[in-house]
Amino acid sequence: MENEHIRVLEIKLPQGAQLPMHSHPPRAIVAINSYRLKSTDEKGTVSIVERGSGEVVWSDGEEHAVEVLAGPTNTIEIELKHLG
Repeated sequence: MENEHIRVLEIKLPQGAQLPMHSHPPRAIVAINSYRLKSTDEKGTVSIVERGSGEVVWSDGEEHAVEVLAGPTNTIEIELKHLG
């Protein structure tokens, strides 16, 4: 679903998948299943991200590369097109 306010995406990635550097606007992330991934930001800082099934988190937006360490991942992401 997409309109002038939001874009809703379903993201599915198999274990071992790697995504090159990319960016996201502010968004809510809903984990459909449990997974673990490595996220590397634009400065080269690495973090391990673990999500549990049903977990909902907020992100202010980011630029990162991703590697799925344990998965697969299945998420619903609700991106905001503008705030305010």
